[in-house]
Amino acid sequence: MQTYGTQVPLTALERDLLQADRPGYGSRSKISSAFNLVNSTVGAGIIGLPFAIYLAGFWTAIVLSLFVAVISQLGLHMLVVSGQRVGAYKYAVLMENVMGKTGFYFLNFLILVQAAGACVSYFILIGDTIPVLLQLYFPEYTALTERSLVIALIAVFLVFPLNLSRSIGAVANWSILSVLCLPIILITLLIRAPAYAKSHESPLNWEGPDIFGALGILAFAFACSHVCFSVFLSLKDQTIRSWTISTTLATIMSWSVSISFAVIGYLSFGQDVEPNLFLNFPAEDYVVNIGRFALGFSMILTIPMGFYPTREAVQKLLGFETATRQPSQMQHYLVTIGLFIIITVLGISVRSLGKVYALIGGFAATFLAYILPAFACLVTRRYPAVTDDVKQPLLADDGNEHRTPSSLVSQEDPSVPPFGLLDWSALVLMIWGTVVMVFATSGAFK
Repeated sequence: MQTYGTQVPLTALERDLLQADRPGYGSRSKISSAFNLVNSTVGAGIIGLPFAIYLAGFWTAIVLSLFVAVISQLGLHMLVVSGQRVGAYKYAVLMENVMGKTGFYFLNFLILVQAAGACVSYFILIGDTIPVLLQLYFPEYTALTERSLVIALIAVFLVFPLNLSRSIGAVANWSILSVLCLPIILITLLIRAPAYAKSHESPLNWEGPDIFGALGILAFAFACSHVCFSVFLSLKDQTIRSWTISTTLATIMSWSVSISFAVIGYLSFGQDVEPNLFLNFPAEDYVVNIGRFALGFSMILTIPMGFYPTREAVQKLLGFETATRQPSQMQHYLVTIGLFIIITVLGISVRSLGKVYALIGGFAATFLAYILPAFACLVTRRYPAVTDDVKQPLLADDGNEHRTPSSLVSQEDPSVPPFGLLDWSALVLMIWGTVVMVFATSGAFK
């Protein structure tokens, strides 16, 4: 390993700043990064998956969910490969490289819709769970049963502190805790499912009333491309092999948890299932209420996974963050506070999860997870491939080694390679994403 200059120890704040901006300063393991991806993936979208099974038909939905999970991982792989080819480690910077300023602004708009919409949906779920529990178990405190007040208090005292850091790696441990809540949710549903399944018809069929509506929900449920580069930059071993391991682990965990939840929910309520599954259960079901609390707690810890990319998009649109500089402390905190207020107000005001699922999944998620990663992969194929040889940065964190790909280049290779497997996969992914986007988005306005 070749060393460049004298290493200077980094403070935690300096490492956080560098980790959010460039490769070589990550500190997280592959497993920790996988949990960050799972926490970003298994959010509010999981609650709508039983409804997606109803829309597509039981067996069709199972097959489609597996396919969507795999191609979502493929999209994450294509993003990092494309970013390494041109030396761009922000989604918006990558799109600017391949589409110009139009791509830069369009990408940031999509991230705002996807990530901010996800945050709003998380607040909706908090409002659908925690106030119900407070009203049932603490009826004497009538003020604490008011949905708006509960969301506001949780937002200010629990969510806001998690959003103050610059790097998403700072919430990795909270992500692990959030993911650990998911088995509790599944177990409570599994225990109570037989009691409700007898009074609902749950056909195990291949056909449903709206397959493209189901695809929109599935796209939203498995999409996490908005945090792709943030999680990659927090990875200590920033090679394609390590990234593939992290995304594979995350995909397996996300799909297993999500489809288990979906199947249990659908078999419980069948054709009567609601877009928000917990609305099907009565408030007096004490076992399900354990799952309600776990869901609400998990959503509190998941909001930062949507907030960080939202803030990054706004900072880029305002010119606070560019390829050569990061926002100042004042700019960082002003944007954080402003966005926090807006998202919290929307989370209090909006109550329809169904429309959020349809619009985010059908429009933003398909662009971010399928169309744009595939397009970037096809455009950047004219650049030389990136190897996994590494070098050491000038700055180090208390003697710990940080690695970054050594062969990052931004000059085109005059000899464009022939179409390979990844290129054909990108072409198929782009066509698939376009079809799903058109039909799913149009269905949201019916």
